[in-house]
Amino acid sequence: MTAIREFALQDLFKFNRIVFDQLTEVYSLEVFLNKFLEYPFLSEVATAPDGQIMGFLIGCRIIDSDNRVGDTKHFDFNNNHGHVSVLSIDHRYRCLGLGTILMNLFKAKLDLKNDLFVDLYVRRRNAQAVRLYMSLGFVIWRELPRYYRDDIGYEMRLPLTRDVNRKCLNQPKSKLGNLYSIGHQVLEMPMNYLVRLMNALCSLMMK
Repeated sequence: MTAIREFALQDLFKFNRIVFDQLTEVYSLEVFLNKFLEYPFLSEVATAPDGQIMGFLIGCRIIDSDNRVGDTKHFDFNNNHGHVSVLSIDHRYRCLGLGTILMNLFKAKLDLKNDLFVDLYVRRRNAQAVRLYMSLGFVIWRELPRYYRDDIGYEMRLPLTRDVNRKCLNQPKSKLGNLYSIGHQVLEMPMNYLVRLMNALCSLMMK
């Protein structure tokens, strides 16, 4: 019989075979530890009768994010939301609904906190995971071309109970996009100046 319980500190030394799955992102032990210590109540593990870990979810909350949710006229200034850092199931126990159970438990805890949505990042080639998340109501919110070294990433979002109008799925122009444009212009100006300078020097040398 499968048991679902909160993640325990000693579990960090038991999940190597799951963490090193080719489609699971490998983080250092320090990263796992920090996430677990910050939000221990948002990390869950599924165990088999013999105590073996079948799967786990490590989650966290993003509090007071600067990115406001909504269209250009109506923003939600309480943008607290949950984030799935890792959700991984041992390949021997897949297709048993464990990922759905862990995710639904995570969602329920965030609803109690009145959070707006859940987000996560996933490889495009991890089609099985993408299908699972979409079956749970997640939507591909944006594509991240260079998020992974060897693959495109998807940021997926799931509106929670509070977000009745699904405002978290709107895509107003982001501050990050504005900063990128400004930065590109700042870098472009000295490059244009150098090109003009080199052209002038070449003209002088040819005289």
